[in-house]
Amino acid sequence: MLLKVYSNFIIFIIFLNTNYILSELITASIIGTAVAATGLFGWNSIKSQTYCRFRECCDEKYIHFDLDKLKESFSQRMFGQPLVNEITNILKAHKEALHDKDKKNKKALVLSLHGWSGVGKNYAANMIAEAIFEKGMESQYVKVFMGKKDFDCSNIQETQNILMAKVNNIVKSCPTSLIVFDEIHEMCPSILDAIKPMLDHHHAVDGVDYRNSIFVFMSNIGGKEIAMRLLDLYSQGIKRNEVEFHNFEPIIRRISYSTGGFEKSSTIAQHLIDHYIPFLPLEQHHVEMCALAEFQAHGVHHPTEEMIADALSVITYGPTEEQPIFANNGCKRFTKQVPYVIQKHRSDL
Repeated sequence: MLLKVYSNFIIFIIFLNTNYILSELITASIIGTAVAATGLFGWNSIKSQTYCRFRECCDEKYIHFDLDKLKESFSQRMFGQPLVNEITNILKAHKEALHDKDKKNKKALVLSLHGWSGVGKNYAANMIAEAIFEKGMESQYVKVFMGKKDFDCSNIQETQNILMAKVNNIVKSCPTSLIVFDEIHEMCPSILDAIKPMLDHHHAVDGVDYRNSIFVFMSNIGGKEIAMRLLDLYSQGIKRNEVEFHNFEPIIRRISYSTGGFEKSSTIAQHLIDHYIPFLPLEQHHVEMCALAEFQAHGVHHPTEEMIADALSVITYGPTEEQPIFANNGCKRFTKQVPYVIQKHRSDL
């Protein structure tokens, strides 16, 4: 009888996989019946060997925190951002606390990425997801919220309730989830206050423990101020690769507290953001590296000087006409410009 029940359970799993419809319809009652009947396998063992072979689960197979991969990605695919490498160390500390009882995380990890458009903030968030999750940004344990798109300002209370419910559900399904808020500068003030308890030093909120989760905020807020501060540091003889977080954090915090979704936000006022990551404005040699990388991504490993010049022709420099030092839009415009240039010069390749 025991063998028959367990065999039926395995046949059920195989049937779902064969028809490509394996889903969360494997209910607790079915699993419970199989486990109770066999008395040999715990739920985690059965799930790992069956369900999790075909569907993403919240375990080390799918959430591997490959921070060596992240370090390599930053070194090979991120240009002109010396401080971004510190994200690897920040995540290492967070990862160690996941498995060390003496280093338990006391709150969720909260990062805030700031800088002009096109300097690599979204790129960095993608790399973080790729390093932590087997499925990267496609993981069911990664959730991205987008400024105005996902937040209705006409009914703040309802919007906050919806936000809390969504974040609650994803972290409940996996304590090490990654929650990303993009375009904070376009959000309504006070929306983020809804998740304040989830970022604070609480054992649990509504029965859900957020202390091992990661929250990433991204915005253009402070981009100009970061650029001007960098120029000031240059004038003091400080090189780009010598800058530190403390050179920018006070400026970023101050401008953020009066802008967009961060305006008078408790996430800032109560110091719930652990690290403000400034993304520095890019200089000409940095955007040249970006252009070359984009050409290579399209299979053109040795673009001509004319092709490089054509790609760079869309780049303008600032922060002012008198100081044309930094690329105003970073590398963002290369996404469409480089494929066009390749087609234009196809006969030269």
